[in-house]
Amino acid sequence: MVLFLRIGGVLFMFSDFLNHKTTHETELRDFPEWHGGIEHFGFWAIEVSDVDCLKKISAHQEYLSDKLHSGYLRQPHITLALEGLLEDGDRLGPSIMKNVKRLEACNLQAFPLWLARCNSFSTCPYLQVIDPDDNLNDIRRCLSSVQHAGDPKIYTPHVTLGFYNKAYDTFRISKDLSEIQSPDIEFMVNEIVFAQYRTSEVQGPYRVLHRIRLGGSWI
Repeated sequence: MVLFLRIGGVLFMFSDFLNHKTTHETELRDFPEWHGGIEHFGFWAIEVSDVDCLKKISAHQEYLSDKLHSGYLRQPHITLALEGLLEDGDRLGPSIMKNVKRLEACNLQAFPLWLARCNSFSTCPYLQVIDPDDNLNDIRRCLSSVQHAGDPKIYTPHVTLGFYNKAYDTFRISKDLSEIQSPDIEFMVNEIVFAQYRTSEVQGPYRVLHRIRLGGSWI
């Protein structure tokens, strides 16, 4: 089912989200059945640190604060690919180093993205990321061709705003999200990072272990 909501003259589409009747409440607990005692989970990402982007993210989080768990500390970022559970701890293992070399060999150049409208998955609202030149998929192709089991079938570049604190009617949430008015913001991507977060902290911050500077980056 595809549903279009026209509010304030802006067209929003929430078809995937509305395949779910309600949002999914995220449990704030440790999940040993998932991580089996392994302390860290690794992923490749683009950090979002542009001042205007951060203001937009903060404003959306404030607007949705009554529907999100408090204490979301994960820094704004766009996930590129998942590496998985890291048994090597803080070390860059062979698989990670292989991808570092692949990315460096691709000689990627700095490029712009746009932080756009608000949409939602069943577990979390997010800001869409517009990538007109398909640079993100170029980066993903430079990474290992072995897909992690946790990777979604369809890649949707986005910035997560937090996790839902209970089950909400998705139609109602869609209407709420459609009322948020904010312009798209252009920002430059100058580097790719490999980062990790603690598996016991659902909303915890991540730590960058490696940075790859892109060619033509602004200094």
